[in-house]
Amino acid sequence: MSTSEHSPCQRCGAVIPASSPDSLCPACLMSGALGAQDENTLTVAAEQAPHRTEDEIFPREFGGYRLLGLLGSGGMGTVYEAEHAATCRRVALKMLSQQLDSPDLRQRFLREGRLAAAVNHPNSLYIFGSEEIEGVPVITMEVAGGGTLRDKLKKRGPLPASEAVDAILDIIDGLEAALSGGVLHRDVKPSNCFVCPDGSVKIGDFGLSVSTLAKDDSYLTATGVIMGTPAYASPEQLRGDDLDVRADIYSVGATLYTLISGRAPFEGRNAVQVVANAINSKPQPLADSAKSLPPGLERVVARCLAKEPRGRYDNYMALRNALLPFSSREPEPATMTARAAAGWVDFLIAFLVPYVILMVAVGNEEFHLRLFLERTLYGARYHLTFLGLGCLYFGITEGILGGGLGKRLKGLRVVRTGGRRPGFGRGLIRILVPVLSIEIVRIPILLVVISSTEVDQMTTLEIVAYSAAAALCPWIPASMGWWVKRDEGFATLWDRLSGTRVIVKQKGTVRPSVETAADLENLTKNAESIGPYRLIREIVPSRWIAATDPVLRRPVWLVRRSVQDISDVRCNLSRPGRLRWLQKVETAEAVWDVYEAAQGIPFSSLTEGGNQVPWKQLRHWLHDLASELWLAAQDRTLPAELSLDHVWIADRGSAVLLDQPWPGVETPAAPIPVGTLAGQQRFLHAVADCVEPTGLPLHARPVLQNLAGGKFEKLSFLTGILRGFLDRPAEVSRGIRAGALYLMPVYIGIMIFIGARQGAEWLYEIIGNSPLRIAIATAVAVWVGSGLVQLLLVPLRTTIGHATFRLAVLNGRGEPAGASTLLARWAIAWLPGLVPAGLALWLMDTGGNAVFATAAGLLLLWLLVSVTAVVQPNRGLHDRLAGTWVVRI
Repeated sequence: MSTSEHSPCQRCGAVIPASSPDSLCPACLMSGALGAQDENTLTVAAEQAPHRTEDEIFPREFGGYRLLGLLGSGGMGTVYEAEHAATCRRVALKMLSQQLDSPDLRQRFLREGRLAAAVNHPNSLYIFGSEEIEGVPVITMEVAGGGTLRDKLKKRGPLPASEAVDAILDIIDGLEAALSGGVLHRDVKPSNCFVCPDGSVKIGDFGLSVSTLAKDDSYLTATGVIMGTPAYASPEQLRGDDLDVRADIYSVGATLYTLISGRAPFEGRNAVQVVANAINSKPQPLADSAKSLPPGLERVVARCLAKEPRGRYDNYMALRNALLPFSSREPEPATMTARAAAGWVDFLIAFLVPYVILMVAVGNEEFHLRLFLERTLYGARYHLTFLGLGCLYFGITEGILGGGLGKRLKGLRVVRTGGRRPGFGRGLIRILVPVLSIEIVRIPILLVVISSTEVDQMTTLEIVAYSAAAALCPWIPASMGWWVKRDEGFATLWDRLSGTRVIVKQKGTVRPSVETAADLENLTKNAESIGPYRLIREIVPSRWIAATDPVLRRPVWLVRRSVQDISDVRCNLSRPGRLRWLQKVETAEAVWDVYEAAQGIPFSSLTEGGNQVPWKQLRHWLHDLASELWLAAQDRTLPAELSLDHVWIADRGSAVLLDQPWPGVETPAAPIPVGTLAGQQRFLHAVADCVEPTGLPLHARPVLQNLAGGKFEKLSFLTGILRGFLDRPAEVSRGIRAGALYLMPVYIGIMIFIGARQGAEWLYEIIGNSPLRIAIATAVAVWVGSGLVQLLLVPLRTTIGHATFRLAVLNGRGEPAGASTLLARWAIAWLPGLVPAGLALWLMDTGGNAVFATAAGLLLLWLLVSVTAVVQPNRGLHDRLAGTWVVRI
């Protein structure tokens, strides 16, 4: 290309250096390469694209492709819809503009293909190949089929908030997969988000992406190098600073802003003004442009658009969890069991603290009895203070914050219509209804029964009536929960009156990753090739070969074809549950099918030597396999037989179904015919049978038993149930185990402390006034009391802590432990120290310091044993001795 040093730029009139392409200066050239005109960037003219004329006719041949039509054009080139002649696969061909064809830009264009090929996720456009056709660099990629989000905005205008959030959640998934592969996108905007026919959205166009792993990437962000679309690029990106994931999170927020409002967050007459506004100004409030914007969503977008990276979300998981409540996904109503456990914890926090303070400050008579002895409002002042402080806690936490500590621990959230927070008034109604249902019954009854005016005049009947009312009346609101219905969202009376509901807080699911085998060996200069692929090693000689695409630097598997031609449906599969078929390579000796090589390990390697898989991982793989079986049975791409050797676990934590059994196993697994629903369930049961039975939650056991019996009428039913398991707790965390262990001792300790305050004189006569002796005596009393309470609950096969935090104890067979096993477990945990501790309490007034030292030693030993249960929450020391395990219900 000839360029005059003195020719003016057709865009801005500046002098063009000799090194620049015709008609554009470097500034306009880069601006044109970075975005479309309506995104506040300059655009390279469409006439600069290769093979593009005004009278262009379709279809027409181009190398081994048949061009079917124009999909779009941009600064770097033109994208056509095409059909690959050899495979009949519909693809998108992205061609580098001839006007931009220079060694540096050609390298950058082909590098885009390599970076994009490193991302393999359902929400990222798949790259099939990168090559040169007729001297033109071409990237072959997946066709989304539904245009871009920018096209969607042009047709429909601003999107409803839930629809926009759904699209962004898909984009977040794709970007997160790219980041896990070491790729930072750097150009997220509506025109780079591609819509599929089913409504899902994929991220594409990795032209400005950088590798966060490669040390020799010449395009890594450097000071003074500014790339991106000004309307969507973060301030630090526009300044040329170093970037991390928070720069892409900014662009995601800007894209969401555009989808909801119909315009970019920063606009201007030219790119320079847009950059200035993006760096120095705040965007117009989203609520000014969007109607019916859910409360809270604007705060999420504003946090994404924070000027400084530290003000944004730190990672995609945090952003996903913030956006999920605003998606179209219907939240799951919280069950009454979960609500009861959470309510108990919140009740203790709300009312126990003021109870302790008032009991210590004014005593039992003034706090509890003065109301009934004096029958005046003044006499009820402490009781009303107690109720007021407790209700204040619920009004603030549930009304303003969306839930107290108990609900947060259980993953619950209080909302009103549209997912909004209830507000203080509604939060207050939620607690006043159950509190008043108690007090309206309790107070009138006691005012009638109690006629004494002094405490020492109270009769036995009055004392019994007071105690009975205190014990029984709290069951009034609890009984209201017995009549709620599942199909009504478990709505209670206070839910209905306050216009609120309790839901399970939506959050993203984190897949546990797996340790993969070592990376493939480096290629040698003399490596052999089959077609365009360079061979690395033979997994099975002449049958299964590991190779690499030298252009995309992507590993592939070459599998020797042993059957007739693969169906077109299988060739075009793009589901995450199957490997992508790339192409057929014919040699003189054989026909090879080329598949993408998923980094990971065979499932059978995880079960070698009788090893079992934790439920935390297996639940994801079961869902993946059930989903793929269901879909493959419909499109007839399911192999005739499957075994455990057909299951491949990708490094990102997903299960993939191989078309042929993995050959690298010493003892092949037995094949299972899967042509029928019964056979498909037998295969899934074989996978489920590899689970660790002692770590399997109780809620999953009936489903797996039904799977073993082949009782599901449709595989879609099983898939839906397994999907629900992904949102439920899979294991006992250390925090939950600690709460279950220490909840009752703490509660008993508080009660003993209050009781001791009421009778401190006689207690001090027994144990003395030494703070150490008092502390030891209190701790031992708590210990003894906790052990006795647990003994009384053995017939119920639970404890207060287990019931609150939804835990269960299993025996060695993986079944719920019976009363005899629980009794033995209790004896191992408590008897070695309970009897001596009881004697220590009995002899405190005569035993002297030796008794206290013994009690302190036993208490310390019990604490050390209990710590092992927290460190290993599934199986502490006493569980090991008793042969039991603790799991989630």
